[in-house]
Amino acid sequence: AYIKGITNIKLIEELEERLNAVDIDQIASAGHLEQLIQDNSLTPLPQIQVTERPDKAVSNLMEGRVIVLVDNSPFALTILTTFAQFFQSPEDYNERWIVASFIRFLRWTASFFAVFTPAVYVAVVTFHPGLIPTRLALSIAATRAGVPFPSVIEAVLMEMTIELLRESGARLPKGIGQTIGIVGGLVIGDAAVNAGLTSPIMVIVVALTAIASFVIPTYSAALGLRTMRFPLMLMAAILGLYGVMLAFIVINIHLVSIKSFSMNYMTPQAPAILSDMKDFVIRGPARKMKKRPVQSYPIDMIRMDME
Repeated sequence: AYIKGITNIKLIEELEERLNAVDIDQIASAGHLEQLIQDNSLTPLPQIQVTERPDKAVSNLMEGRVIVLVDNSPFALTILTTFAQFFQSPEDYNERWIVASFIRFLRWTASFFAVFTPAVYVAVVTFHPGLIPTRLALSIAATRAGVPFPSVIEAVLMEMTIELLRESGARLPKGIGQTIGIVGGLVIGDAAVNAGLTSPIMVIVVALTAIASFVIPTYSAALGLRTMRFPLMLMAAILGLYGVMLAFIVINIHLVSIKSFSMNYMTPQAPAILSDMKDFVIRGPARKMKKRPVQSYPIDMIRMDME
């Protein structure tokens, strides 16, 4: 689905070529098709946005993107997707721009915490305790006095426990699943601290990481970012903060190297498109959204003609 006169013809032709190249017995779902037509399969992050919200699909159509619908699937694929889109929500455009911008900024900040908090904790506790204020360092040392594991093993075990609780809650009936996730986390965390298997500060770090990951609106993007935590913790355990910074640089290099249907994944940040920055981390006022995003290569750039 696309809107004639807005969507770029070259994008439609490229999508048709990729769809015609798919030769398979069955397309089980929209997510299955997504993996067959995406640019890069060696990344945990999605390059095509999947949504089941009609308002989100229509908004993408009006920006010059293409929507792919699959029989018997409630999800739609958005062709031409940037990393920034995973932090946008239709609710952003229903609120005042100052409020919406603050919430969007919180999402970007939360994504950073969701990925890097456990790794930074492991690096600081293991290699750089001098960076921690003295009283806090003594408090952390006192709580970890009886813990039999190194900080990296402690962090990995707790993060794996949280992931197990999430998956078990998702597979159970809705009412029971939510209860299991909350109660299970409280019971297991308290029991682990009382048994001396982990420290209270580690429970706080894991809880902060879990809460931060829930703030990201798109599930597939949040899942990809959650996966990055584990190699980051290993880098922190081996090289300390130097390993975390090295991993941060590698992640950025990887992000700028990804393309989504010939468009740079990190647009409008890299390469920088100043006109599209009004709907990036900050959501500009509605009266300033007169033009469609340049990143989607629309034929008709004017979205709103008003003086």
